[in-house]
Amino acid sequence: MMGILFLEYLRSKQGILKLAQIAILLVAFACVRSTWYNSFYAYGFFEGVTLGYSITVAVFLFLMVFGVPKRTSFVNWTIAEFVLDTLGFIFISTGSIVAAVKSYDTPILVAASVCGLLASYLSVVSVILSFVAARRSQPEGPPVQNMVS
Repeated sequence: MMGILFLEYLRSKQGILKLAQIAILLVAFACVRSTWYNSFYAYGFFEGVTLGYSITVAVFLFLMVFGVPKRTSFVNWTIAEFVLDTLGFIFISTGSIVAAVKSYDTPILVAASVCGLLASYLSVVSVILSFVAARRSQPEGPPVQNMVS
């Protein structure tokens, strides 16, 4: 069983952040879905973004746990995670801000927008950790020049 599952990622900072993002996004989705909202387009976008990003993060976690990055060397998984979290931050923060503006003091909708803003904060932390990991993986020193005679 140890050869199939690679649980080191789930124990890392990035894995814990991804699990927290999924949980918070599903809570935000449930909050919006359980109420009758008055601005269909604002909350429709928020629902789509929260559910879509949580599914995307779950697929990314699935790939990491089953060791796909160790088997495929043609994809830079650190950069893929960086892009995933950057796009997630942009969409989640936009949807959360629109949801917060359109909440009309409905407590459950305010809670959904706060959960979305918290998830976007976790995306920023994950972007920073991905950036640090990408910087550490690069070789240090000046680039080597090939001299052709």
